[in-house]
Amino acid sequence: MDVNFVHFKEYIYAAQHTIIKIMSKVIERLKQEWEEHKGEFILTQSHTLARFIAIGDDGDDYYYVTYDGREITWSSAVGKLIYLKGKIDDRDYKSLIRLAKQNHWDQIETTPESIGNYRKFITTHDVGNEYLTDICWDLN
Repeated sequence: MDVNFVHFKEYIYAAQHTIIKIMSKVIERLKQEWEEHKGEFILTQSHTLARFIAIGDDGDDYYYVTYDGREITWSSAVGKLIYLKGKIDDRDYKSLIRLAKQNHWDQIETTPESIGNYRKFITTHDVGNEYLTDICWDLN
């Protein structure tokens, strides 16, 4: 076997191993971020007010999964979310929760069955995507 080919195979193996280690650390950091802030109101990279409900993976990238009361959005985790809890006045943050209880579709359905059906419906439209965490529908 050609010596250059052997070295190339070793190089590829080492590179793959390094990438796997890096991606594991990224996933760990994202899951920790989700644990600390799940269900909180955030501002997305596109300046949209939403709730941070999950971490997702489409096979190519990792995503912050957010919900604005009507739609779920997957935003690349390359960017950042701006967490509002503890950064804006507590009274104002509680007002966001109060308004969500009155207006967000996952909160205002009339029966537990209809809430469950809505949540299942809205999350099953993400064909090909995988949630790496549970989906947090709580208002935190």
